[in-house]
Amino acid sequence: MTLRCELNINGGSRRVIIVGNDEETHEHLALRLTAAILFFDKEPCEPGPNDPVLADIGFVPDLLVPDGVGGVAVWVECGNVAENKLAKVARRIKEGRLVLLKEDEHGGRRQRGVVDKEVRNGEWVEVWAWPRAEFARWNAAIKETNYVYGEASGQSLNLVLNDTAFSVDLVSC
Repeated sequence: MTLRCELNINGGSRRVIIVGNDEETHEHLALRLTAAILFFDKEPCEPGPNDPVLADIGFVPDLLVPDGVGGVAVWVECGNVAENKLAKVARRIKEGRLVLLKEDEHGGRRQRGVVDKEVRNGEWVEVWAWPRAEFARWNAAIKETNYVYGEASGQSLNLVLNDTAFSVDLVSC
């Protein structure tokens, strides 16, 4: 599935196309749209495997905010992430933030436990989770063509997606 999105966030406007692969769930695409909105002001991108920013990392994120000098400011992973990938990315990103987005608080707390146990300096990894009922509404509101307008700041979303209003604070796990 491909999501075509017109984002009008914090007074700015951008068209975003989120292309999912065959194995990607609708929920994962919904989390990727969340990431694009949360980091809208930082000019995020979805890099490919040959992007020079990723040369020394060996993995591709769901969303990346470059730091402007060839490095990573924010690396975002959505949904389930392999422990091996988390450990290696956390070790290889020296100055940037590593943010994990989850569909619900239970999954976020479970992911936090894995990070704390398996990732060196795991306290630097941020795990943000949707409240379960709000994510279900978010996921249901997403269509192939989406219009989003409103505000995003930190972990807060105050916006309208396709005529459905949301005022949500993602939970830190």
